[in-house]
Amino acid sequence: MRWLLEVTFIGLTSSWKWVATSVAVVGTLVGILFAFGVFSGGGGGGSEGTPPLVVSPTPIPAATALPDPTATPAPRVISVPILATKASNVGSLEFVLVYDPAKLEFAQVERGALAGNALIDSSSPGPGRLWAGIIDVQGFDGSGPIAVVKFTVRREVSGSMPFTLEDIAAFDASTLVDIVTVTTAGQFNGPDLSPLSPIVTFQ
Repeated sequence: MRWLLEVTFIGLTSSWKWVATSVAVVGTLVGILFAFGVFSGGGGGGSEGTPPLVVSPTPIPAATALPDPTATPAPRVISVPILATKASNVGSLEFVLVYDPAKLEFAQVERGALAGNALIDSSSPGPGRLWAGIIDVQGFDGSGPIAVVKFTVRREVSGSMPFTLEDIAAFDASTLVDIVTVTTAGQFNGPDLSPLSPIVTFQ
């Protein structure tokens, strides 16, 4: 009977040491976990020392207006001066300006600087032909633009556009005598170049 009590005592003693050892190991592990922050106090459910993550809004690029592919470009207008040289007391001048109606459309005709306050009239006797008449009772002298003719260039047109003067008639303001003239043709060579003006030279 004694050996049974001794065995029981040894078993209880061993069990107590094992339980104590287990409790010490568990306590050490819990302390280490607290030291590294695995377990934390408070009921917020998050780390108090970590700042909140702020997300910046993504900038929206400004809308850019795109050219309208269906838009019709504005018509191109050119001005063709009619030059006069060596004028002396010219009271009236009329001429016909010939141009290519497939490339140009007549818009209007205006007095040039040399015409001063002269009266001017114009009409179209046929396609590609512009008649213009200028009357100055005081007579004009010198050289310069006697008239300026404006044309609209037709769409998708390129290449040279010639101008010629025909049916010239000029008279002296005082004597009403015919004045002899000679002409030089002109030409328009493109939108980036100035036109070569047709010229009326008085003899």
